[in-house]
Amino acid sequence: MNKNAVVIGGGFGGLSSAALLARDGWRVTLLEKHDQMGGRARNWIQDGYTFDMGPSWYLMPEVFERFFSLFGKARSEYYQLKPLDPYYQVFFSDCESALLSADSRKNRQLFESFEPGGADALGRYLEQASYKYRTAMDEFLYRNYRHVTDFFNWRLITEGLKLGVFKNLDRFVSSYVTDRRAKQILEYAMVFLGTDPSAAPALYSIMSHVDLELGVFFPEKGMAGAAGGFAALCGDLGVELVPNAEVTRIAVKNGRVSEVITEAGAYPADVVVSSADYHHTDRELLESSEAGYSRKYWDSRVVAPSMFIAYLGISRKLKGLEHHNLYFKENWSEHFDTIFKSPSWPKDPCFYLSC
Repeated sequence: MNKNAVVIGGGFGGLSSAALLARDGWRVTLLEKHDQMGGRARNWIQDGYTFDMGPSWYLMPEVFERFFSLFGKARSEYYQLKPLDPYYQVFFSDCESALLSADSRKNRQLFESFEPGGADALGRYLEQASYKYRTAMDEFLYRNYRHVTDFFNWRLITEGLKLGVFKNLDRFVSSYVTDRRAKQILEYAMVFLGTDPSAAPALYSIMSHVDLELGVFFPEKGMAGAAGGFAALCGDLGVELVPNAEVTRIAVKNGRVSEVITEAGAYPADVVVSSADYHHTDRELLESSEAGYSRKYWDSRVVAPSMFIAYLGISRKLKGLEHHNLYFKENWSEHFDTIFKSPSWPKDPCFYLSC
């Protein structure tokens, strides 16, 4: 093809975009502002400790397997996975906790201990979650939506309504279980998606199928190890990976991109894919005349909250903890209201601990 594609950002999105472009014949350069690939999934090594700085949950393994198969490769050629069991531990109070297991029988027993009929309720809930997941994967996920009319076909409309796009997740979960602990287990994933369970669509019940039935895994060298596998694939495909290259501007001539400017130099581009934050790309990298949205538009948007993260290096193994540990407060509605309705620091926050 002999045309230049420049990808901004070396996270999973940028790396996978670069690999696909290279497969299709583009001459690809990927620019990453940090000294290593991975984006938010990079690691931090200090004083003998290695920390995953961003994501720590590896879910939906089939999506990763499918990605590598697009290049005639297997994921196992690039990094190894460890299945976790238990999947995670939930702390409801200082004296009450529960393990979610790879053994579905144990999970049903746990829900039965919460309330009579809980085991059957969990089974029915996971059955509908499985249906939604398969429908979403088969019908919606791997489509291109280039125009609003792409949403209007009979299959999409009828199945979309069944997925609960217009229903409230918290009320939907409550139609199956009423115990606070059971509800929190079925709704906690909304925290990671940056929304309140009472505001999320019931479609997100698929997350219970994802973690309780598809399983929870962890890459051998952490999430940064998985990102390293994506980077190695890019290298095999001929992508030029450039670290320490912070992009300052996307140059546009006559309505088309011409080059990507960094502090160290410029890279000619026939096409640019930016996996940097949309707001940053639109407001900081493009001239106002080329931006997709005005500053007034962005100032009126409500973005998902950020996170406060502490990286703790401890010289001994902590007892009673799993790889994933979730700490829930009894009144977590108040917790969510503090974050989403009157943004401020919760007095008694829920939190997540990864070991």
